[in-house]
Amino acid sequence: MIKPKIEQNLLSNNFIKAMCCSTLLMAGPDGNCLTKDKQSKPASKENRTVIEEVYVTATKRNTSLQDTAMAISALDELAIERRGLTGMDDYLRTLPGVSMQDRGASQNSIVMRGLSADPQEDSSTTGIYFGEALISDLFSASNLGSAGNGDIKLVDIERIEVLRGPQGTLYGSGSMAGTLRIIPNSPNAQHVEGKLALRYSQTAHEGDDNAMIQAVINIPVVENQLAVRAVAYQYENSGYIKNVAASQPVAGIATTTALGGVARDSDDIGNDSYTGFRVAALWHATSNLDVTVSYLQQDIEQEGTPEVNLDLAGQYQQRRINTGPQGSRYEFLENDIDITSLLVEYDFEWGNLTSASSWMGYQSALQTDLSHITVFFGLPNQPFYSDGASETDLFTEELRFSSKLDGAIQFIVAIYYEDRELKQSSPWLWGGEPAQEPSFQLSDVDVTVDTEQKALFGEISYDISDQLTVTLGGRHFDYDSGEDRTLSFFGIPSVTKTAIEESGQTYKVNLSYVPNESTLVYGEWAEGFRLGSGQAESANCIVEGFPTPSQVDSDTSENIELGVKTSVADDRVTLNTALYHVDWEGIPVTVNPAGACVYIANAGKAKSQGIELELRARLTDSLQVDLSASYGESTLEENSSIGSKGDNLPGSADVNASMGIEYLFTLAGYDSFARLDYLYVGEHYNSVNEDEAGSLPAGDFSQVNIKLGVDFSQVAVDLFVNNVTDDNGLTWVDSVNGAIGVNRATRIRPRTVGLNVNYQF
Repeated sequence: MIKPKIEQNLLSNNFIKAMCCSTLLMAGPDGNCLTKDKQSKPASKENRTVIEEVYVTATKRNTSLQDTAMAISALDELAIERRGLTGMDDYLRTLPGVSMQDRGASQNSIVMRGLSADPQEDSSTTGIYFGEALISDLFSASNLGSAGNGDIKLVDIERIEVLRGPQGTLYGSGSMAGTLRIIPNSPNAQHVEGKLALRYSQTAHEGDDNAMIQAVINIPVVENQLAVRAVAYQYENSGYIKNVAASQPVAGIATTTALGGVARDSDDIGNDSYTGFRVAALWHATSNLDVTVSYLQQDIEQEGTPEVNLDLAGQYQQRRINTGPQGSRYEFLENDIDITSLLVEYDFEWGNLTSASSWMGYQSALQTDLSHITVFFGLPNQPFYSDGASETDLFTEELRFSSKLDGAIQFIVAIYYEDRELKQSSPWLWGGEPAQEPSFQLSDVDVTVDTEQKALFGEISYDISDQLTVTLGGRHFDYDSGEDRTLSFFGIPSVTKTAIEESGQTYKVNLSYVPNESTLVYGEWAEGFRLGSGQAESANCIVEGFPTPSQVDSDTSENIELGVKTSVADDRVTLNTALYHVDWEGIPVTVNPAGACVYIANAGKAKSQGIELELRARLTDSLQVDLSASYGESTLEENSSIGSKGDNLPGSADVNASMGIEYLFTLAGYDSFARLDYLYVGEHYNSVNEDEAGSLPAGDFSQVNIKLGVDFSQVAVDLFVNNVTDDNGLTWVDSVNGAIGVNRATRIRPRTVGLNVNYQF
């Protein structure tokens, strides 16, 4: 059922929600406490007679999901728990219009509505936030071989919001295709609460034991005024790849080992460990002022690269050489992320003023074997390795005011500031016998990029009538970025310095219509953008008479969308659907006008169009079914170095679908549930050039998960089986090495059977 519009910021209601919890009541979306008979009690089947209403803050306001005039999917805390979600790979593929390329710990690409020219190397077109902190584009492909975003484990999370389509007004650069928001639980100033959770599981084939432990504690230090909430966790996941370099060698390996490289058979390749903690303090300073300070740290260690070689007989086998320093371990990845956040909220009664500050630090180290590509330097099968390192420091500040007026007009106005420093290096080093080491360093790249961005944005909504609302939005941004790059081959360095300044605007128009209390119809036109970069002058282009553009401008997206959200059968069924058309212009592409002159220009153009659908139905008081599906086509609109007109954009399937069935019942007097989840991902390529040698498709796989749980009051136990059918689908196929005939790819995790035990108080 469509509810009245809610115009109050969610976070400013933390204290009210805490007060309600102390009396076993629930805070409503307007900040008022609901009476007991109006509360939703998802743990009890007797109270789940309708589809539970989810509230989101995607529009920088607290609104019901069904009242929000945009294409948005939301997963609340109960859904996260029931489905056993721990990371992006567990849920993104189940959402319409979203694809996930997973290549190991934090090496991932998220593609929404097909907007990607090269998901393996491009900077992200999707903005990712943890709370108010931006965590996307932590390192880029140009120096480490793959792009990546932060993947913080879903421990003590209130909800996940996935906004599809350009979000250039409210979320700015990087949200050209959409935005992913992960919102953690806030401290509770009323009572002590906590959780201890344990998990054990085992993965089939080359996999082994997996374990997890997490703990949550909330303490009201000063009742009604000050609370502290702390979270700690550790995940240990076995690898499920076997290295067979020794038992199944190829001709070139003999050359590599003769020079000091090590070929050996190894199990447990790709095993990883996630260790993290989070602490937050909420101070309710006055009846109108809330201050929240939080700190998060997560460390990841991954041993080996979780890729398979498709030319091997075993489905979970690879052939990799240890070309690292003598006596060192095998290939590995390590990364650390820490985020400090300060959130200050003041309620003026007629509006909320919010200051959101975050300081993020990220460090990554990645060591990989390069012996298979040294042939390009005239040194085939030489034992070189990459010792990549990346460091990002990011500060963001957003100061915004959201109105709560009594009339027909509501508005948001905000200023935004971002300061990002990125340092990356990727030297190619000798890993063989010291006596055989060449007298030169084969290759090295050192890059430092400093970017400062400022923006002013806002939206204004006007209720033309009780049924019709128009929203206008705009954002003005300007940034400057400087890059120092040192590139060397065979010990000969080349130093370049570039600088760029650019400003621009994005706009949004949204018209929503409520024909009755159960239906919302909306149409939207919105723009998005992704920041550009500087470009060094090419001596070859000067010789050829083609001056190099001094910068690559921001590329932009323009989205036209028509959506319908409806609730029927006394709120037992919700159906949300959206039709969209996106034009993507100014795509950075390589241009070769003559001879050896090569540079990057904003010369690419593409379009994406499709339909997305989500349905939730409570068929009985005990049985709920969730369905989602999407069909979309994203293609190039003109010939370029990326590909030819009509070629499919890479990284996302035309079709994906998912289904979840949950049944509530009583077992020996205890509340219990059974759940089945199914997803299908259609075939897709990781490169535009689908017909070139070595280009193979990913996707075209299904995954089935089942779970059975019993709630013994404070203790809950559940058994689960993920990938019941033991599908070995490919989630990603290497487009870079595939071009030279080295067919590397990533498979979904084999069948995994496990047990969860949770204790709550």
